[in-house]
Amino acid sequence: MRRYKLKLKNSKFDIHDDFLSRDSEISNIRLEINRVKRALRKLGSPCKNIPAIQIIGTNGKGSIASFLEKILFLSKINIGVTTSPHLFDVTERIRVNTNKIKKSTFENIIRSTKNKVEKYNLSPFELILCCGLQFFDSEKLDLLILEAGLGGRLDATSAHELRPIIAIGKIGFDHKEYLGETIEEIAKEKVAVIKKNTSVVSSNQSNKVKKIIDEKVKQVGAEIFWMDPLSEEWEIGLNGYFQKENASVAIGVADILKKMGWNISKESIKKGISEAEWPGRLETLNWKNKKIIVDAAHNPTAAEVISSERDSWVKEENGIYWILGVQKRKEIMEIIETIAKPVDHILLVPVPNQLSWRLEDLENSSLINRFNIIEFDHFSDALNYLDKLEKWPDCNPVLTGSIFLVAEFIKYVEEFK
Repeated sequence: MRRYKLKLKNSKFDIHDDFLSRDSEISNIRLEINRVKRALRKLGSPCKNIPAIQIIGTNGKGSIASFLEKILFLSKINIGVTTSPHLFDVTERIRVNTNKIKKSTFENIIRSTKNKVEKYNLSPFELILCCGLQFFDSEKLDLLILEAGLGGRLDATSAHELRPIIAIGKIGFDHKEYLGETIEEIAKEKVAVIKKNTSVVSSNQSNKVKKIIDEKVKQVGAEIFWMDPLSEEWEIGLNGYFQKENASVAIGVADILKKMGWNISKESIKKGISEAEWPGRLETLNWKNKKIIVDAAHNPTAAEVISSERDSWVKEENGIYWILGVQKRKEIMEIIETIAKPVDHILLVPVPNQLSWRLEDLENSSLINRFNIIEFDHFSDALNYLDKLEKWPDCNPVLTGSIFLVAEFIKYVEEFK
């Protein structure tokens, strides 16, 4: 896996080559918001007076950010956006008016920031957020979009105090080791970001989650706007029925901004929804002139979304070949149970450079007897296996299970051309 290399010299703060890698970010998760607040004060409270739309949830946050970013850009509002994780390059995480930060600028800000906040021992995610806010502050922006990384209550994005609007994507199970074992615990951690007079916009949620959101809104004196999926009349730039829900949340936020006095036209909203881009989400790619669907689904909730989407796929009843790679810390059993049918084939592959589920780990599971599972050492081996079948599968194969797997596959396809 190619990583963004960053050497910072003459510093006691040890940011080595891979500090900003995905491996490092995962191993350095430390939810503790006061540390970030102190670091931001040390940095002069960048963007203190710039309002932010904070996006929380388990799935769909990046898509909501993408829709909203396009709408606001077309409305000629100067915006700064932070999202995570990145697909190819860490600079994707910090964008101004849809343009990602230059690598040279990012390096300079990282170097400057680490010298000032060394004693706070920030995680990679926290450090990147601090860099983003400093960059946005220098760009004299009007509005921010901050995608929460994990949870909400203790997430680094919540250290930015001025968050008049909270957008909520679908809340489900993920990161149980940090957020709690039950859906109620996870939801409460996330919706803790809602404060008095906040405008909250949410997609449809399960009954349990909806109850928790409604109770929190009432408790603190906020306002909630529940959004229904967009109708078929809308042209949406991202594939999948679930994007109708994410797009509706973005429109709900845009409507609130209009009420606040921001100049956002119906044309900008319509065009923003149709032109939004977010790679690796139900995206169809060509490999050797053969079509493969890729999706970054990596938890049971996202697996449910894919499972519901398959009903619209041509000849799915004949079975689907799933090229599946799942990190060891994720719930592979639930994912397989959700996406696969007995007629399907699961081509199990490791997530590149990540501790992953292997076939031997499933030996004591009933999955072995209920599903057709074949293991490969690399996703390219699984592709070659498919290529040697008598004919390409009737329903396009699907590569999923990890954003890291999807990223490496997209790069592989580009290099293969």
